[in-house]
Amino acid sequence: MLPLIPLALSIVPELIKMIAGDKAGAVATTVANVVQEVTGTPDAAEAQRKLAADPALAAQLRVRLAEIALETQKAMDLAAEQQRQAELAAIQKALENTQGARSTMVDLVKSGSAIAWGAPLVSAIVTAGFFIFLIVLIHTDLRDNPTVANVINITVGALAAAFATVVNFWLGSSQGSRDKDATNRSLQEAALNLTASTADRTERAVQAIAAAGTAKQAAPAAPTGDAKFDKCLAVVLDSEGGFSDHPRDRGGATNLGITLRTLADWQGLKLDELTAADRDKLLADLKALTRREAAEIYRANYWLPMRCGDLPAGIDLMVFDFGVNAGSRRSVKLLQRAAGVTDDGSVGPKTLAAVMAADPLAMIAEMADERLAYYRSLDNFDAFGVGWTNRTQQVSALARAMSG
Repeated sequence: MLPLIPLALSIVPELIKMIAGDKAGAVATTVANVVQEVTGTPDAAEAQRKLAADPALAAQLRVRLAEIALETQKAMDLAAEQQRQAELAAIQKALENTQGARSTMVDLVKSGSAIAWGAPLVSAIVTAGFFIFLIVLIHTDLRDNPTVANVINITVGALAAAFATVVNFWLGSSQGSRDKDATNRSLQEAALNLTASTADRTERAVQAIAAAGTAKQAAPAAPTGDAKFDKCLAVVLDSEGGFSDHPRDRGGATNLGITLRTLADWQGLKLDELTAADRDKLLADLKALTRREAAEIYRANYWLPMRCGDLPAGIDLMVFDFGVNAGSRRSVKLLQRAAGVTDDGSVGPKTLAAVMAADPLAMIAEMADERLAYYRSLDNFDAFGVGWTNRTQQVSALARAMSG
């Protein structure tokens, strides 16, 4: 099945980093299996022919591969965070061990035990030996006797390690105790920053994947089978309605909430470069757009990039519906402000953690209020304000019911 991998990478280039970083080959196997499952053949040439002949099949494969990329990146983020947690635990253990050894010595001194002199004596010997050998190494010409030089270098290396242990025992414990909390915080922050960074890259990759289609999507794609997505999509499609071309609608002609520009991007076309005839053909395609085609566009362009599937029930609907209506980045920023995190427009570990810890009903209410405030700031609110307000109220009511 390996010949299928280049075909998958031509559709989703971001997978190459994940496949290269997976020594066990699990990602490559999964990708190859998905390509074979969707195309129905293990032959790369035949699979490519089928994809070229069936745009709907190509769209289905692109979404499946985007899901693999997203899930693989999540697993990589989790592994990186677990590794840093292990490093943090090791540092904590080392600090505790050093503090414990020093406390034991203090107890021995208080009890008058002769053993209490062991640590100072060993420390004195190690310190003296370290500096003596260092002086010998500096003032002795060992170029004519490389064997002796190597022995001294090894000895100094061992004494340097022992000297570092002595310094840590006598000085590092108190400092470590004072700095332990700061160390914990810095390591945890580093872990979160790393996972947030990779999550941001994943989101951008998925967005690029969604826009990377070059084949015209003229046929209905298969249902997604995602219960959360299907439930939220039904609400969105009921709100969006059918074909509309209101002169004051900034999006222009739309059908099922899909604009002419969005459909052009989905078909791999540049709307501004189309001839009048091609534009008319695209408009006809928009009018004939089916719910299944719209579902695939919504899933690839909004649901996956905004990570709605990772959000709690109800909040996923609020984010998804507003993203469809006003833009995914604006919707994510609204979510982040309601969760009390930096509104950078990218759903990462910090955003997800804050959302999970928040009161869902309070978040839904705050998101609804801010959504209405956004609508009121638009110059065409007088034309569409009643509809936007009703939609916000209906969606927030459904979201509250879902969250319960």
